[in-house]
Amino acid sequence: MAGLADCGISAEMERRLAARGRRTLYIVGDTDTGKTTLAAALAVRLAAAGRIAAVDLDAGQATLGLPTTYAWRLCGTGPQPDGLFFLGSTSPSGRLDLAVAGAANTTRAARARAGKVVVDSCGLALGSAGREFHHAVIDAVRPDLVIAIQRGGELAGLLEPLERGGWPEVLRVAAPGGVVRRSRAIRRSYRARRFREYFKTAVETPLDLQRVGLLCPRADPVGRIASLRDRTGRDMALAIVRAIDPAGKTMTVLTPWPKAGAVRSVVLGAMRIARDGRQLARDV
Repeated sequence: MAGLADCGISAEMERRLAARGRRTLYIVGDTDTGKTTLAAALAVRLAAAGRIAAVDLDAGQATLGLPTTYAWRLCGTGPQPDGLFFLGSTSPSGRLDLAVAGAANTTRAARARAGKVVVDSCGLALGSAGREFHHAVIDAVRPDLVIAIQRGGELAGLLEPLERGGWPEVLRVAAPGGVVRRSRAIRRSYRARRFREYFKTAVETPLDLQRVGLLCPRADPVGRIASLRDRTGRDMALAIVRAIDPAGKTMTVLTPWPKAGAVRSVVLGAMRIARDGRQLARDV
């Protein structure tokens, strides 16, 4: 396997990136193998030659967007994402079809605005679940090069069918030794902090369900994370459902989004969170 040098870009990787037709790069690996660091380094490296977009498909440890979302952003345009896709959960488990469709939509939107796209995937990579998920996402995203970060041979089941089939091209690299493994508690703490920062300016906002559609309705919406969408179906902002009247005509949500009049639909997610960002439950 090729080794990761300094910022993660090896000579072999440079050679592969220089080949014609390398427009979409897909980075895969287990949790805490340096995927996000490599994705950022590649985006910076490629930005010197043209417009680059970064895609974040890790809804659990999101860096471009927020937990429960996929996001994309043009490099060099500021900290805010250019687009979001609401998954409604921190994991694709139990919602494979939605996760795959979201990955395809997010990457397609980024590709429409950039010459090259760097896709950072989630850490669900091992075993039959990881193999099934990434094969489906790769088929939907259509990358030209898969960069697989491994500690050993743990991704063999995922990569070997791709290598035998000849598409997409696969480059295996060794995970750097200095990557710190994060516990489940640290990961939950990170999500709570990101939510807490996002909702610190949020206010309770009433929505008229006579004019706003409720998608993925559930009998127990209070406390759930939700997405607020505009008339084009674009995810504009996140919210926490605070109350819904017995007749189902009004829903009150907590959100920092100031344009309630632009909300045309609310999509309910699987997670329940407190205003301070603590995850209360995941109830699919």
